Amino acid sequence: MITKDSIELLSQRADILNIISHFVEVRRSGASYVCVCPFHDDKNPSMHINTQKNFFHCFACGAGGDVFKFVMDFERVNFAEAVEKVAQLSNFTLTYTKEKEENKREIKHILPLLNAFYKQSLAKHREVLDYLYQRKLSDEDIKKFELGYAVGNEESLRLLKNEQISNEDALYVGAIKKDERGGFYASFIHRITFPIYDYKGLLVGFGGRTLNANNAAKYVNSPQSALFDKARIFYAFHLAKESIAKQREIIICEGYMDAIAFHKAGFTNAVAVLGTALTEHHLPLIRRYEARVLLCFDNDEAGRKAAFRSAFLLSVNKIDGKVVLLEGGKDPAELVANDEAKKLHALLERAMELGEFYIRELLRGEMSSALDKQKALESVQKYTFLLEPLVANSYTGLVAKLLGVKENLVLLNKNVKNSPKTPLLDTQKSRVHLGELELLSFLRISSEAKTLFLKMSDKACFKHKELCEKVLAGFGLEDSDIRELELRNLNAITHLNDFLCLLCKINLAFFNTLTITKPHLGLKKQLLSLLDKNAQKLKKQLDEKALLEFYKEALSFIKSEKDMQILETRLKTWHKIFAQTNISPLDLGLESSPF
Repeated sequence: MITKDSIELLSQRADILNIISHFVEVRRSGASYVCVCPFHDDKNPSMHINTQKNFFHCFACGAGGDVFKFVMDFERVNFAEAVEKVAQLSNFTLTYTKEKEENKREIKHILPLLNAFYKQSLAKHREVLDYLYQRKLSDEDIKKFELGYAVGNEESLRLLKNEQISNEDALYVGAIKKDERGGFYASFIHRITFPIYDYKGLLVGFGGRTLNANNAAKYVNSPQSALFDKARIFYAFHLAKESIAKQREIIICEGYMDAIAFHKAGFTNAVAVLGTALTEHHLPLIRRYEARVLLCFDNDEAGRKAAFRSAFLLSVNKIDGKVVLLEGGKDPAELVANDEAKKLHALLERAMELGEFYIRELLRGEMSSALDKQKALESVQKYTFLLEPLVANSYTGLVAKLLGVKENLVLLNKNVKNSPKTPLLDTQKSRVHLGELELLSFLRISSEAKTLFLKMSDKACFKHKELCEKVLAGFGLEDSDIRELELRNLNAITHLNDFLCLLCKINLAFFNTLTITKPHLGLKKQLLSLLDKNAQKLKKQLDEKALLEFYKEALSFIKSEKDMQILETRLKTWHKIFAQTNISPLDLGLESSPF
């Protein structure tokens, strides 16, 4: 017969949505899933599937139950046959025994017993508590996450013996390990313990951290066992699942302390992988909660590789998400411990979409030749050909920009060949001020332009005020607005004179939107208008140096001057000068210019 433990593990791992989808067509309806009930003459979808609690219910005929009950009723088989069918569809290996039920061992109490022992031990070891306090953990944090301390090998083995737990059962749940000579020793010795629960709240294992600097294995997990599989479990998921279900978002970080730090900072939807990157076995749990994923890893080589692999896995499996790599060599635990939780919030807000991150990582290397670019494009295509066509095509502009080629040379969807591409901005041109975006794009790369901008204009003059503020503050490609600006097909500004001429137009456009009640503002508007109307004339008759000096002085004057008489005098002077057939630098007073 099938072992009870095996059935319980299968119950935990089987995805009811996936199983039912093998028998009937399932579709999304709001926050849940529905299908036509196969157990009565149903014309409308009456059956609802709860993916979080793993059960189904028909509101018409009353049929309902867990995944095994569905297969039993649909296939008209007994319980054991239904379990085997679910195992087959879930790619799960069952274990069998001939023992009678009453003689089967009970193992669920072993790990909770150890956990209670570890927690008691922590209270007796002041040096371990002091370490946790130094990491800015409070007694409340220690209690919430049930942190403990595994003492020496003999103490743990003595506890198991006193509780009449056999070595065989303790080994079965990963409480002890077996050495090469056949002896037994505790899985955790002189380590801080982090109890690990599955999504149903069953204690299945531990993580352990040593305080011995000479120990090469800083962190270890429970050994693989009947209960514990680190490739399927998230640390702290049992504490985070309510927030995950509510927010439809899950933050996945690298370690136990990072997950605790996120919770301390208010991100109660955070979990951690268990010493390994995200695996395909984690996906059913993410899908069950229909959660968007936010990957938060360290910005070192190991962290980037883990984020790279995870971004690929999630995106090709149609799971939405973003990536944030922590800067400055600090992890979430350090940021929170140093009272820098606000930085953590800011970093998460600037997270990069999964596909964009993966493509940028693919194209990080040098591409000095056309052949290099072709090979790089082919590596991107291996990825995008796995995506849905609409998703794949959305990266065309990004790839073209990174490769430095035209968009019509970039084919990212294997199902469409040589199809005409619609410029991405066509639907937006009527709604955006392209001049502003061209100016801001130049402002990003020119420090001199930034200096001049502050003397001659203000972000208040821009429709894209927030973007302007980010450009002036020096935000980089970690910000989604800056990345979008970079990907737009804008007319490139190459000279400061073009920049200043465009700045004049934008300032004038701002004045045109105002209801002017103050006379000095009316005069400034007239000066800008006169300057804009004669821009081409000035460009033709002045050399670049003289034109630059004139624009610098003129725009600075218009921004800073408030005296009515001085403004009126300047307006009259310009009218006379611009009325002339030929204009010289001397006419514009450039000889006395402070620039």
